[in-house]
Amino acid sequence: MNGNGARQRGGVRILEVLPTAVLVLSAAGKIRFANERAAEVLGQPRKELQGSLAPAGLCSDAPTERECTIISSTGRTVSVLFSTARSGSDTVVVFQDISRVEQLQRERDKLMSLAAIGEALPSLLHELKNPLAAITAAVEVLAEEVEPGYVADQLHAILSEVRRMKLGFEGFGAVHGLLRSKRDSAIDFAIREACRVLEPRLRNAGVVFRHDVADLPLLPLDPAMVRALVFNFVTNALHACNDGGAVLLHAHLLDRTLNLVVVDTGGGMTPSVLERATELFFTTKQSGSGIGLALCARAVEVAGGELDLSSVPGFGTSVSVRVPIDRPRGASSGAMGWADSLA
Repeated sequence: MNGNGARQRGGVRILEVLPTAVLVLSAAGKIRFANERAAEVLGQPRKELQGSLAPAGLCSDAPTERECTIISSTGRTVSVLFSTARSGSDTVVVFQDISRVEQLQRERDKLMSLAAIGEALPSLLHELKNPLAAITAAVEVLAEEVEPGYVADQLHAILSEVRRMKLGFEGFGAVHGLLRSKRDSAIDFAIREACRVLEPRLRNAGVVFRHDVADLPLLPLDPAMVRALVFNFVTNALHACNDGGAVLLHAHLLDRTLNLVVVDTGGGMTPSVLERATELFFTTKQSGSGIGLALCARAVEVAGGELDLSSVPGFGTSVSVRVPIDRPRGASSGAMGWADSLA
């Protein structure tokens, strides 16, 4: 008896230190034993687990490995891979948390899909931009020729939407673009143009939009990429605001550094959300992709610049970009492919 008791205690100690979660359930489905890892996965102290009912998904007989979803005591949804074995009238359940594995698989699938889209995107945008430019030119000519009135108003409305489409395409095109350019361009004009295009959208949403763009010298930056940054930042700010909110944009040159700041009076972000805001695929929006801000941050980084986010829950968010005009040592100068932009 003493020998059996010692072996039993030794077996329990082994189960307690296993990295795999283990439960021993009675015939009624109550937990008779839970090791430390099981308590971690279920989010409940071992003392509280003792005598409580096991999660419903883990009570099923599973001679082979199966997956199920359980809700921990903290309210977290956990995907587990488990199997069971009979020991007299008891059931031994061995399981592991595979939530992170599933998340990695989903992100891998998204990356593969995005890589495929990224390969086709430049050609697709080129095919769309050409007819869009023709439509823009035709509508501009018509708008100049017609008398003021209903038709003129409708033509200007069409022109506004077409320009917003063009700005949206540039935002998508940021996937393959470089912020730095070998040609100097009127970046202040590009920022003001993006603001003019976005202004009606914010006004229709009941959001006040103010922009202060200083007169800038010609800068070695790509105006399409700068417009893409403005599009993403202002669109995110708009989504964060309710009716009556405000979005402020400020752009100026200081110490040979372009400073672009967008501030909103929206709901703000919690510290945990703020920490992950520039992660690829991370989003709190139901229909969001979690791509735009991550690619913007990457484009700024490749240009040798910095992107900073600050947010206070209930008060709003500020995104600040600083890009040195003189190329920093080590900043990228070549074309950046899809894989490089996500590295």
